[in-house]
Amino acid sequence: MMREGLLKENIDGEALMWAHNRLVVRPEARKIMMVISDGAPVDDSTLSVNSGNYLERHFNKVIEDIEKKSNVELVAIGIGHDVTRHYSRAVTIVDAEQLGGAMTDHLIALFAEEKVQKNQHSRKRYAANRV
Repeated sequence: MMREGLLKENIDGEALMWAHNRLVVRPEARKIMMVISDGAPVDDSTLSVNSGNYLERHFNKVIEDIEKKSNVELVAIGIGHDVTRHYSRAVTIVDAEQLGGAMTDHLIALFAEEKVQKNQHSRKRYAANRV
């Protein structure tokens, strides 16, 4: 899949919706969706009958909905393409060899973020109880 010249057509917005809908019904308290991407959505059939930015607009709308309205934590890693313009939590790597490290770094950051939030919540509760 990483070979140059291969057609890599995909409808990213629909794929994100599908994965999100499967994830939200899971029983786990915390849900993390990590997207590995080679760039923005491309599908020649869709583009042949719609405006040139149709797929990208839909893609960005789906990301916005997940990031703002869902309890699913969305993170992205772009391989060779900048995905930071689409996702709030994203990193871009140069090649697939860096993928393992990038995935681990993202997860560590998410868990560290959760720990900070829990500590802040505990401090507020403690302060409220002292009054």
